[in-house]
Amino acid sequence: MEVIQKEKYNIPLETQKFILQMCWAQHDGQWFLKSKRKYGINEANQLNQMVVSSIGKIEARHILNALGIKRASINSIPEIFKIMNTFMDVIIPKVMKFKFIIHSEREGIGLVEKCFVWKEVEKSKEAQEYICACNFRHRGWLEAMGVNGEIIPLKRISDGDDVCKFKFSMYGHPVNESI
Repeated sequence: MEVIQKEKYNIPLETQKFILQMCWAQHDGQWFLKSKRKYGINEANQLNQMVVSSIGKIEARHILNALGIKRASINSIPEIFKIMNTFMDVIIPKVMKFKFIIHSEREGIGLVEKCFVWKEVEKSKEAQEYICACNFRHRGWLEAMGVNGEIIPLKRISDGDDVCKFKFSMYGHPVNESI
């Protein structure tokens, strides 16, 4: 006798989202760990930065498309931070504690008060060798948005600071070149 099993267990959507976010974060960590073992710490850090920047562009494109926001249409830090809050809600598990602080139409601060990535990295014997790549993800997001600006790390938990602090600055007009 053959029976097609269609029955399944139901998991609430918020729980599904959290599971997917954690799996993605753990995938990233495992990718880095295996790259480090195979190629060494310097190469792993460089590869991680390139991959995180690239994946940031891909994440941003998907979310911007879902929101109906066109590349190079974002004109202020408040708009950037609203979009980045949305990115964080979709991609990053709730175990990360962060906020974006607007200083003006062209400048603001990103503040990470609790970083689940660093908590995991700290458990390794070689935590001091790890170079945090989150700034590369943020730069990928800005590039995908077509924003002409920069992000400057001011403090880093991985350097012994109590928080990560990034200065976001926006210059001139949006960039319309494709990425």
